[in-house]
Amino acid sequence: MKKMLSTKSVARNVKWFAIAAATVLVTASVVPFLAHAQTKYANDTFTLISRNDGGSVDMHVEGRGDHCWATTSDDRGIGISMGDSRCTMMDEGADDEASLRARIEPAKITFRLNGKSYIVNDAATVKSARSLFDPLVRIEEQQSELGRQQRALGEKQRDFGRQQREVKVPVPDMSADFQKVEADAKRLSAQGGTQSELGDLQSEIGDLQSRLGDLQSQAGDVQSKLGDQQSKLGDQQSALGDQQSALGDQSGKTAVDIAGKLRAMLTQAIQSGTAKAE
Repeated sequence: MKKMLSTKSVARNVKWFAIAAATVLVTASVVPFLAHAQTKYANDTFTLISRNDGGSVDMHVEGRGDHCWATTSDDRGIGISMGDSRCTMMDEGADDEASLRARIEPAKITFRLNGKSYIVNDAATVKSARSLFDPLVRIEEQQSELGRQQRALGEKQRDFGRQQREVKVPVPDMSADFQKVEADAKRLSAQGGTQSELGDLQSEIGDLQSRLGDLQSQAGDVQSKLGDQQSKLGDQQSALGDQQSALGDQSGKTAVDIAGKLRAMLTQAIQSGTAKAE
């Protein structure tokens, strides 16, 4: 996979950000789409930080591997990151007593709840907890695909811009006409000119200006057509942006649902003894 993130990224109360690997293929078939998403995150770590005191999660996310993705709830009280082993998330502001901090790895869960640390090694519980993140995995895949489409459109727009700057039209040889105007101007400058002669010179100059204007108009028409194509690409970019925004809103709502279910699951694990105090 192509590495998409190699430097430290700090996100404070972010809505969402996505840095994904290489190219994600999304087909009309839902099954291959989900299979790819589940495979991509099969060995990844999910981190969730949830505050219940009305405060905001002050997210610090770092991704140095192939992929790292994070989201928050609308009220910023929940933060979630997903990614490979080099994707990490911390909360730099939450009171330990007012937060749930859970790290769900492929084979275990480590978490702090109500100021106490626990570990879960039960395979069934780990599997159930990881399945809670499937909706976010699907959202990440969709956002990654939209990002790919936006980058492709951006390349096309830059290409049209280059073509606009380099537009050329055939220019006929007008050197003889310019030489005649120059000669007439020199003659009048040396001998003086009547009103009629000055009018003739002005007419010659006007004809050349008109011909040059026609050439400029032709170039302008070509540039205008390229501009229309750029405008259409801009509309497509805008539509993709709206879809990205909608997915961002969806991820925020999904984060709330995941946090509630995970808190309940881990509380039950403590009560049943599945979660062991560290």
